[in-house]
Amino acid sequence: MKSEELEEVFKQALQDQSCANLDWDGYEARMIYGVKIVRDMKTRQIQIFNPSGKDYNEELTSQEYEYFKNGWRSGVYDLVLESYIRKLDILEKKIAEEVTTKKANASINGFTKKRLSIMNKYYKITQKKNEQK
Repeated sequence: MKSEELEEVFKQALQDQSCANLDWDGYEARMIYGVKIVRDMKTRQIQIFNPSGKDYNEELTSQEYEYFKNGWRSGVYDLVLESYIRKLDILEKKIAEEVTTKKANASINGFTKKRLSIMNKYYKITQKKNEQK
């Protein structure tokens, strides 16, 4: 992504009233749905970080940055939906594994509840994305 495109995405994030303000010494930052955008105040470099659920920031890949070509919110929605799809795929595999090994129903029920929760979140983000159009 070109720096001027990234600058526009950052401006959109600053104007997004739903974003959490994470400004700190030396940088400006906003976050929504676990997606964080940061601008270093000295270098003016802008980076976007993934909602991977890890304890550390993981910068987007060049392919993931492409989601933001259509703006801040559109990129956030696409990135979060991709994250939900990955999580659902993992859960489906765990459920299938539990069924084939005939393990306790408690773990299957737990996985099923988690899957339903993620599917509900996926649906809500999809609705918001459709409203945006």
